[in-house]
Amino acid sequence: MACLPALHAEVPMQVPWNDVCKVARGNEINVKTASGEDVTGYCVSISVDEMHVRTADGRVVKLARTALQKIRMRRTRPHQLRALGNGMHGALRESFGFLFSPLAPMGVVAVPGTIAWGAVSAPFCALSDLHDKLHGSREIRVM
Repeated sequence: MACLPALHAEVPMQVPWNDVCKVARGNEINVKTASGEDVTGYCVSISVDEMHVRTADGRVVKLARTALQKIRMRRTRPHQLRALGNGMHGALRESFGFLFSPLAPMGVVAVPGTIAWGAVSAPFCALSDLHDKLHGSREIRVM
């Protein structure tokens, strides 16, 4: 029960129009227009009456302020389990390399230590990834 997310309504961030790119800096945004079009990318710049969004394919899309219906920001943070796996892969490769060298005693200690590190860290990484998945996006309301 303690791991269940809190059941509450998400409170949108109230942001002045000129500060939308500052608030979303480095985070992916999804903009829904009044015509139903979805544009996903990163806020590049903002002027008095339009927003410029760079999409994944490198295009810069201009969106009129009057055409914006909803803006959602998604935190872009690396997946913690993937980062742990990559770190363990490199550490295990190096530790197993020690086993076949004059540093074999260090390898005998490092291999179990690396495995223990991964076993202890994995649940916390999984909880972090789950938290990001459940609470990773937030609505931005322009004032």
